[in-house]
Amino acid sequence: VSQIVQKHGGSVVEFNGDGMMAVFGAPRELSRKEQAAVEAGREIATAVGALPVEDTPLSETKLAVGVGIATGEAFVGNIQAVDRMIWSAIGNTTNLAARLQSLTRELGASLLIDTRTWERAQPVAADFEKRSEVPIRGRRETQDVYALPLLSDS
Repeated sequence: VSQIVQKHGGSVVEFNGDGMMAVFGAPRELSRKEQAAVEAGREIATAVGALPVEDTPLSETKLAVGVGIATGEAFVGNIQAVDRMIWSAIGNTTNLAARLQSLTRELGASLLIDTRTWERAQPVAADFEKRSEVPIRGRRETQDVYALPLLSDS
């Protein structure tokens, strides 16, 4: 997945368990960053779904991944503690992307993006389905989001 992110101009920030955070447009400017993020997300979902699954009783077992993408401001740069320094991205936008990712399973989506990303990622996100007034953990108000249904064998 990190190769796919880099191919589309993104930067891998961190791996955490079976998850990964990436940013597009930092530390270097990237035109069409929303389109690049959606294209990378689609490719990641397709690539993970195509991975062979061994040692399972069901030969039709497939892996799936959920991708959450949000557009907005974030604090990006070096964060230093007493014993180490890391490069990261933090803030409401990164939290929203993480919340969207966690909703992908519940909403049956491969990718889930916020309205701002959907607007700026056209025409790449034209086939996403609008989900109105979705409650998002940690947010007071519901939000419209856009979902790419789970990818099938393609």
